[in-house]
Amino acid sequence: MKTKNAVKDLKPYQPNEVPYTIKLDANESENYLFPKGVCLDYLEFNLYPDSQASALRKSIERFIQVDQSLIIAGNGSSEMIELILKTFIEPNDKILSFEPSFSMYSIFSKIYFADYIAVPSEDDFSLDMNKMINLAKKVNPKIIFICSPNNPTGFLFNQNDILKLVQNTQALVVVDEAYIEFSSQQKSLITHVSSYENLIVLRTLSKAFGLAGARLGYLVSNQGIVNALNRVKSPYNLNSITQYIGIQALSQVEKMREFTNQIIENKKVLNQDLVTLGFQTYPSEANFIFFRSDIPDLFEVLVERKILIRKFTKPMDGYYRVTVGNSEQNQILIKNLKEIIHEKSSC
Repeated sequence: MKTKNAVKDLKPYQPNEVPYTIKLDANESENYLFPKGVCLDYLEFNLYPDSQASALRKSIERFIQVDQSLIIAGNGSSEMIELILKTFIEPNDKILSFEPSFSMYSIFSKIYFADYIAVPSEDDFSLDMNKMINLAKKVNPKIIFICSPNNPTGFLFNQNDILKLVQNTQALVVVDEAYIEFSSQQKSLITHVSSYENLIVLRTLSKAFGLAGARLGYLVSNQGIVNALNRVKSPYNLNSITQYIGIQALSQVEKMREFTNQIIENKKVLNQDLVTLGFQTYPSEANFIFFRSDIPDLFEVLVERKILIRKFTKPMDGYYRVTVGNSEQNQILIKNLKEIIHEKSSC
């Protein structure tokens, strides 16, 4: 069967499937909310799940202080991104974002026959919102994706800069806040969704709540956009187990805040250790550090030592992203980096 042209050149997502002792490549968090598993005895698996995830959305409402009627929950932010494109994108519509940023924006754009245009970052990997606004005025996009804090760099936009974009374009502005809980500011745009006709905010429980395996994300927008998205959303899209786990996680918000505060402190220490070793790091408001290394085979050498980080390829050769782990994991990473540097300098 011949695939459609839009997908024939796409490369499947391939996580690092190699043995490891320390895994710091995917921005995952510890399993600190459910370390001994979850009791699911009362769930009735013979019945379809609540198609609207009402109880879960009520828990999200309490967490973000926005009415549940403005919330849609799904299988991670990725389902929410695809839902937006399925609902609003026609072939050859334009989608804008920055570069580098979350790869699924461009991938889903190709799948839905949209014209994806990226605004390059500055030399220091900061992102210029004025360049985005000017380009949007020229090309009239249907959707603009803004990742803040940005993945993979950790760059955080000033909230007023994003609102300036929203006010100066007719495009749907989708603000991806997957890492917002790790930000020192933690100022979400969720409180502004009812004030604008073209603003959508994405959130997830994969990162700060440590539920990457549960695949739970949600979006928040005004009633008109939510109504349109609900006409397209698949029925029963979120299974009963994930809904239950999400409700339980959102009843432990204080644990989440303790965890994220600890990661923020660990990041400061890890960043300083990397700088001391001679690596060039970039300011990050997420649970990872983006850095540059002149060691050409750093990723491969770490894999040999069963430590995983994320490497980038052309045009970003020499750049890496490392998830901030717990103190022990970070110390093991730094110890191995010191040994690698010593070995390289001895050659």
